[in-house]
Amino acid sequence: MQKTIARTEGFGALYSGYKATIFRDLPFSALQFAFYEQEQRLAKSWVGSHDIGLGLEIATATSAGGLAGVLTCPLDVVKTRTQTQITPEDMARNRQAAHLQNPATSKTSAGKNQIRFLHSIPRSVPKTAPVLDTSSVLTGLRIIYKTEGVAGWFRGLGPRMVWTSVQSGSMLVLYQYLLKYFERLGQDDGPLLV
Repeated sequence: MQKTIARTEGFGALYSGYKATIFRDLPFSALQFAFYEQEQRLAKSWVGSHDIGLGLEIATATSAGGLAGVLTCPLDVVKTRTQTQITPEDMARNRQAAHLQNPATSKTSAGKNQIRFLHSIPRSVPKTAPVLDTSSVLTGLRIIYKTEGVAGWFRGLGPRMVWTSVQSGSMLVLYQYLLKYFERLGQDDGPLLV
């Protein structure tokens, strides 16, 4: 797949959206951990103990990730569109490349051309949405806002919130339990040597 992308769209297409991914992930991580630490502090204060129990561990971890996911959704929209949308010229090149690579298998049993694009436009994007042919995240945000308004920035919000909640919840709860396990292990065996 990578060879096909590099051959038909150029080597740079392999890194399409890389800058947008960094612009999304850095704020997401910072917000996720800031929310998590704040929620952990509030939960410990409310319970009156350092051990808040599995239920509150899960609640603080999932809500921190979900909230960070909601706030960084506009950056995720730009990243996703940058990586998945292609220009009409790219579509024409992909059609031609698919046919030239293997004309015999590019036909269906009915004899019609079967084309499988390297990229597909996400279903949540309106057909009138402009292609983000830019590597600038700020320009992408501006284009989406001008053409779709604030709602365009938050397309796919539900799935993003669920995904980031599950991902953060799993990671942070596992992290807390491993941390507690190693603390207990260190107390039982004396100081751990690194």
